Amino acid sequence: MARKLSIMDSGWLMMETRETPMHVGGLALFAIPEGAPEDYVESIYRYLVDVDSICRPFNQKIQSHLPLYLDATWVEDKNFDIDYHVRHSALPRPGRVRELLALVSRLHAQRLDPSRPLWESYLIEGLEGNRFALYTKMHHSMVDGVAGMHLMQSRLATCAEDRLPAPWSGEWDAEKKPRKSRGAAAANAGMKGTMNNLRRGGGQLVDLLRQPKDGNVKTIYRAPKTQLNRRVTGARRFAAQSWSLSRIKAAGKQHGGTVNDIFLAMCGGALRRYLLSQDALSDQPLVAQVPVALRSADQAGEGGNAITTVQVSLGTHIAQPLNRLAAIQDSMKAVKSRLGDMQKSEIDVYTVLTNMPLSLGQVTGLSGRVSPMFNLVISNVPGPKETLHLNGAEMLATYPVSLVLHGYALNITVVSYKNSLEFGVIGCRDTLPHIQRFLVYLEESLVELEP
Repeated sequence: MARKLSIMDSGWLMMETRETPMHVGGLALFAIPEGAPEDYVESIYRYLVDVDSICRPFNQKIQSHLPLYLDATWVEDKNFDIDYHVRHSALPRPGRVRELLALVSRLHAQRLDPSRPLWESYLIEGLEGNRFALYTKMHHSMVDGVAGMHLMQSRLATCAEDRLPAPWSGEWDAEKKPRKSRGAAAANAGMKGTMNNLRRGGGQLVDLLRQPKDGNVKTIYRAPKTQLNRRVTGARRFAAQSWSLSRIKAAGKQHGGTVNDIFLAMCGGALRRYLLSQDALSDQPLVAQVPVALRSADQAGEGGNAITTVQVSLGTHIAQPLNRLAAIQDSMKAVKSRLGDMQKSEIDVYTVLTNMPLSLGQVTGLSGRVSPMFNLVISNVPGPKETLHLNGAEMLATYPVSLVLHGYALNITVVSYKNSLEFGVIGCRDTLPHIQRFLVYLEESLVELEP
């Protein structure tokens, strides 16, 4: 049965161009078990492609007859070709992480074929240290970043001996719980309820826009235009690294902050260092757009987008690290307080109102030419605390690979895994040179906050 896309999901299709492919991804590293045969990675590939059927949302493609995907629906691809979507690749010797990240940078820059289900997965062998990698990308109209990570991780085993179906196997459809009906009362809330939601959600945005511009409470269009906020090309540079969660927690305990506070402070410090190296630091604080998930982990398989976004000051104009952290904490406190006072229906309206200018800017070509709504996107995705396995192979690390837009040339996303925070930094390699230096700057920014 065809399922119509929501306004938010359709928006990601409308915004897509050759320079701005609208997919998100993940790069997972796995250990080859001791004593495994030489064709072990080939056996993993066979496990991934030898499936009898494909489950939702992996078997769904876009069907649309109107411009800008105004009538877009998800329909089952009757001619699904698993060999197109799952591919086997190898790194050139010596197979360093450097070569792996270069390959992922190129793969992530390529658009997905809109005539097929909007996802691809690459099994990559030849990684030094007796490892292999799995890079998977999915269109943002198919899943948001949080849902995509949770979906893939939920298809991995917590025990090395367990053998689960491939992540896209049709066997997973049989495991799904039936979706609860909304009921007549919920489906017919009425015009009065809709108008009240518009009034309250719009009121939240108006109230934010009235906040003092020089304060730590931020909203859209309160960000300076910087080197990050130019037009982008289709070229990408991806950098990734793991940080000990224990180190970050210790820094948070030292300064009365959360893991997220320290993570944002690391990003603020790294951005300050990077822009100083480019002689491009603004005297106004950079503003991050931070996605907030509205869906629980067990709802990841439903597809679509269930997020809102908030704006947070990164205190990049403040040289003293502890004062910068305090500004970030103050900004986050205001965000949490406001969201806590809003009902889900108000948040939905607020999300549409604050993201509509972003979509219009991309579609009309104004983004990157006018004042930015924010400076960059920064996301923190909670991940599994236990060790995961792919058909017996232990997952060593998992790195998020997000997207960049015209006017927003950098994205920093982390996902937690066991006792690590896994950082994925992606940007336009032509607009922002030497993005890999962010890894050094993130470490320096953490060191200055440690006990």
